[in-house]
Amino acid sequence: MAPSCYFRENSGMLDLVDSDCYLCGSHERSFWGEENGFRAWKCAACGLVYVSPRPSDQAISTANRMGEHRTADGKAIDIGHWSDRKVERYERILSSMFGDVIARGKPVTWLDVGAGFGEAAAALRTILPKGSSVLGVEPMAPKVAEAKKRGLPVSQKDLAAITDRFDFISLINVFSHIPDFASFMVTIKGLLKPGGGLYLESSNGGDLASATDYPDALFLPDHLMFGGFHTLKRFLEPHGFTVTAENAERRDTALWSIKSAVKMMIGRQAKVTIPYRSAYRIIMVRANLSAQAKAQAA
Repeated sequence: MAPSCYFRENSGMLDLVDSDCYLCGSHERSFWGEENGFRAWKCAACGLVYVSPRPSDQAISTANRMGEHRTADGKAIDIGHWSDRKVERYERILSSMFGDVIARGKPVTWLDVGAGFGEAAAALRTILPKGSSVLGVEPMAPKVAEAKKRGLPVSQKDLAAITDRFDFISLINVFSHIPDFASFMVTIKGLLKPGGGLYLESSNGGDLASATDYPDALFLPDHLMFGGFHTLKRFLEPHGFTVTAENAERRDTALWSIKSAVKMMIGRQAKVTIPYRSAYRIIMVRANLSAQAKAQAA
């Protein structure tokens, strides 16, 4: 990738790089959507939606650590806040998708990557068998600080510094933030025990014809790509992961529309939509890493 352009932000000049499809490398694409001065394209070969030009890897890393993703005109992107409703949601969904693990009653180790404010970690500590260990890692310092204030096991520790291996790893709303997700999966694979499991949650934004079908702000360039079940599998399968369960949840409810309208009224980034019209879904995948695949990586 070669530097293509720069834009001025409050902290200086942000380096942008042109990119072909993050999944298959194809340059054939069509315009999908635009927001905050960034354009998203739909790959003609595999269907992944991706941002190009995008911030450089260094710019992404810095923004992730500081929690200061910015638009092309230098405005900060809202990083969100703690949500009790998220804790309840993760308790419900993870209890359903990992019911067999909970029913066995055997303690497990779980790493939550991209732990945010710690809602998933809080849910896991409630639903996992007694004696289980939960660790969350999150690059954004403001989110880690909030999680720590709540007594949650979330740190800013780099994945490369983690020497333990885990029974399960969750990646909740992580996929869209990492342009080189294939390389990232090599790291994740190395942190799992043989036969370990993965929980991945994202959206099917890449399945939509255009951003007009997306029932929320895109949050570009914090979000860099959008996929679907098929693209997630294409990222997972080459690394020895087999998808064992899938789930989907609609977002464009009446309550969501009301909340979006309120966000816009108070100046937060949001999009007003008509309820129950969008094909957009939150998608959830459980996948297992074969012992053979783990042995090959060792």
